[in-house]
Order: sequence, then structure tokens, then C-alpha cells
Amino acid sequence: MNIEQYIEFAPILIAVIIFALQMKIFVTPELLEKKHREIMNECQKRFASVIYIEELKNQWGEIKEKIDKIYDYFLQSHGD
Repeated sequence: MNIEQYIEFAPILIAVIIFALQMKIFVTPELLEKKHREIMNECQKRFASVIYIEELKNQWGEIKEKIDKIYDYFLQSHGD
């Protein structure tokens, strides 16, 4: 290809590049990292972590055991 063929397609190439820049088709790593941080912060606000859920399950089990003990004690002392 010679330079004249490049010059012939240059306006189309420039239009495509400008369109891509305006529509933000290409993303920089900085913008991608910023968006990633925003998504992670939003997820932390909306969803509970697995560790937190496991702690709640353990606490719920302990509460249930204590309620069962109180119930058994109540039945033993007032069952007669």
C-alpha cells in the first residue's frame, strides 16, 4: 500500500476513532479500577459477608440451646 491509499481512508479512520472516544468504547485501567472500587463498596453496603453469616448461624445455635435449657428447666420445675 502506498501513502495515497492511507490518505483516502484517513477521514473514515478519524471518524471511527472520534466515535470510539465519544462513546467511551475503550477504557483506561484507571477508570476500570475506579469503577471496580465503586462496585465493591456498593456490594459491601448491600450484602453480608460469608464470615458474618457463619457467625450469625453460630450465635443462633447458641441462643436456641439456651432457650431449650430454659424450657427444660421450666418444665421440670412447673411440670408437676
